[in-house]
Amino acid sequence: MNLIIDAGNTKIKVALFDSSKMIWHDTVSDWSEEKINHILDQNPDINKVIISTAREIPKWLTLVFTHRRISFTEMSVQLPMPVTIGYKTPETLGKDRIAAVVGGRMLFPGKPVLVIDAGTAITYDLVLADGFYPGGNISPGMRMRFTALHEQTFSLPAVEPSGEVPLIGRDTPEAIRAGVINGLIYEIDNSINSLRNKYNELEVILTGGDAGFLSELVKNTIFVSDNLVLMGLNSILMFENQEISGSGAVDESSNEK
Repeated sequence: MNLIIDAGNTKIKVALFDSSKMIWHDTVSDWSEEKINHILDQNPDINKVIISTAREIPKWLTLVFTHRRISFTEMSVQLPMPVTIGYKTPETLGKDRIAAVVGGRMLFPGKPVLVIDAGTAITYDLVLADGFYPGGNISPGMRMRFTALHEQTFSLPAVEPSGEVPLIGRDTPEAIRAGVINGLIYEIDNSINSLRNKYNELEVILTGGDAGFLSELVKNTIFVSDNLVLMGLNSILMFENQEISGSGAVDESSNEK
């Protein structure tokens, strides 16, 4: 059994995988020695761990795994990958971007896949049908756009995404909301359309904190996955240990729009 930990800037996602099947997951705000030990005590079959982190790994965490004789791997671009990275500066790639692409590859093997991660920033990453990952694009996220309009001007108010999103705003809050959200949807749909013109069988996966909100507005057919990064990390761990079969997609509770 594999323990997967994805530690971002604001939250930590933890999941258990039995081979390629996710059997449990949770989200916490910070590292907790008590929580980790509880997970390990309740699941004695855990024998491998991978951690992807944007923050420092506490020393006690590696000591816990060492004491329990559990194989521990920190996510790195130097690990063996089930995709071929063609990015010119792979060392600058976000670990979550790599993991999400691998997760997309596992969900749709043999097809080109566009992974759109809608978080603090919005990333667009493409993996081709043969597993080649040339790179992608980075754009400001939805909340970053709202914040920038308020903080980088003298008079524009702070506006939340919730509320009416007309084609043309009738007051300043509506104008900001319509401009940010409609502009973001145009960006996403145009990116999808442009790539589908080049890759006919392109599959599109939307993930990240704003995926649920945006999926209701995007006009293109997309696949929504809340746990794509966790799936990708598990696939990388399995690939590193030569356990991956490559014969099927990862099993998860997701939905297609």
